[in-house]
Amino acid sequence: MNFNGGRLSKNNLFYTKPKSNSPKSEKKKRRFRPFKWVWKNFLRICTLIGFMIILSGVVSGLFFGSVSQTGSIELPPKMVLQMTLKDVIPEKPQKDPVLAALGISKASLYEITDALKTAKDDENIAAFVLEMRPGVYTPSQLAELREAIIDFKESKKPTIIYAPSFDSMGTGISSYYIASVFDEIWMQPVGMLSLTGYFAEQPFIKGSLDKLGIKPEVFKRKEYKAAMENLERSSMSAANREMLTTLLGDIHDELSKGISESREMSDNIFESYVNVGVLTDEEALDANLVDRLGYGDELVKELNERLGGTDEELVPYISLDQYITFQTHGIISPWQILSQIAQERLGTLPEETGEIALIFAQGPIQQYAPESHSFDLGTSNVIAADKVAEWIYDAAFDDNVKTIVLRIDSPGGSPQASETVRRALVRAKMEGKRIVVSMGSMAASGGYWIASAADHIFAHEMTITGSIGVVGAKFDLSDFWSKIHVNWEGISTADNADLFSFNRPLSEAGRERYDEMMDTIYDAFLNRVAEGRNLSYSSADEIARGRVWSGKRAHELKLVDTLGGLDDALQWAASDLGHENVDQAGVRIVPSPQAGLDAIFNLLGVSVGGFVKTSQQLHDIHNVVNASPVKSLLDIHNELSQQQRINVYTRNPIQ
Repeated sequence: MNFNGGRLSKNNLFYTKPKSNSPKSEKKKRRFRPFKWVWKNFLRICTLIGFMIILSGVVSGLFFGSVSQTGSIELPPKMVLQMTLKDVIPEKPQKDPVLAALGISKASLYEITDALKTAKDDENIAAFVLEMRPGVYTPSQLAELREAIIDFKESKKPTIIYAPSFDSMGTGISSYYIASVFDEIWMQPVGMLSLTGYFAEQPFIKGSLDKLGIKPEVFKRKEYKAAMENLERSSMSAANREMLTTLLGDIHDELSKGISESREMSDNIFESYVNVGVLTDEEALDANLVDRLGYGDELVKELNERLGGTDEELVPYISLDQYITFQTHGIISPWQILSQIAQERLGTLPEETGEIALIFAQGPIQQYAPESHSFDLGTSNVIAADKVAEWIYDAAFDDNVKTIVLRIDSPGGSPQASETVRRALVRAKMEGKRIVVSMGSMAASGGYWIASAADHIFAHEMTITGSIGVVGAKFDLSDFWSKIHVNWEGISTADNADLFSFNRPLSEAGRERYDEMMDTIYDAFLNRVAEGRNLSYSSADEIARGRVWSGKRAHELKLVDTLGGLDDALQWAASDLGHENVDQAGVRIVPSPQAGLDAIFNLLGVSVGGFVKTSQQLHDIHNVVNASPVKSLLDIHNELSQQQRINVYTRNPIQ
């Protein structure tokens, strides 16, 4: 079941497209080793470009043929327009409908603002939700986007912005400039709100060049042309300092004024928060800079109720990219067309069975999956909170699943990302699911943060467990630069604007901010452990304090319930459900493993993994593929791969 309704896109507050790196090919020849990496990736890029050109042509042909036969696509009468702002905002629009619908191209600023104008008067759009992620956002682009959102708000439709944390959204207060204009600002508990002003610094390397005997000759017109003055000077010129101070001050003042007006507070009060730099979740809420401390699923549920949806009939979400593609090309996703063709040929597949959902979470914990456009072959060694939480939600809202077994093998990572995954487990428990955690070689720091929500925890005697604590660091490289005669100079627009600069030591105010962040996260960690393990706060603190325990010691301290491995955890889950063994309960891996053609058909909306078992089925699939446009794509892609010795994905099972 989709927890946010019959959504048209899985690109929402908890999901990004499955992506992972393809298996690396082995080179028989070792000549030209310095160029091996460049050549290999150049060939891969050429293959991908060729594949996408062919795919675009075939799918476009299929689409227009499908539309001519069946009529235009109709959208639901009520939808939530959902946008994810991340990385950068392109200026140039993408004209190819297939690349746009696949998400390979990003919507441009013009397309975004134009879509918001359309959505303003579109009766099908009932609300606008923006999820903000880290990125490089220029103030001028954000100002245009902000104006488009203000214009959209004239429709009186709700506007909500959400982020797990606003602590790494870019430079200065630019990101909050966008957030401030929304009706509601939601942030996940344990998140941080960064309001640092602008800080610009530059290394002056004349001393190093003199040491090396290098004498640059710089010609400029005139004194304010400072692009290369760091080569010929040991410090910032008065003209450059004046220019940067004025420039950054003007941008800071403009953004600060807009934020103060949107949040209905005086400029002086807002500037006092900017000078603090970073606010904890409760500080941001008390300061009226954040409206709600809540989780993404709570936002979806609450908005659904406001818009008249029910638990059975949830208001669907449509991504901004899909909305733009539909408005310009009349298409939502090319995969929907291929999926329809495949399902007509293959029939509806039986649902996967099994009362136990097994989910693997391995690697350092971060908020979002790394960007890649290759198939998900299970090779990722990162716990991406948005993906793992999505898998947990998929199991949580599956009526056939009774217990979720989460296998954790992680050294820790982002507290905010750990909280996102922990919340997904809590939400699954609210849906009546039992949660069992099996720890691998380690479940340290953020790994144990996640595990603390489980009903039952398994660990091996030698599992590295705990490290219930928090650590942060801020490097000061000023002495290093001094030794090599490089002088960094900077311009600040607020007291703590240089809080994260590596080129100067922390001030007393900066140390206070770091201490406050560490205290807030540690306190939240202890509370979650105390609640999950049924301990008092003082008892949790006594065994926490950042200490790492063996699984054996953790069991004695009640941080772990049972000593054992994954098989033991699965057997316990089966017994807990009243079964004699695991086979009776049935185990399904979420998400189901993909390889080769299975990965391709999954992109088409069809999973063949559940029924490619007999020679007859293999024969049927072979006939279907040979009679479809997919066959030509596979043949061309396979030929290119063999010619260039690139293993794009595993061997095709139908051959």
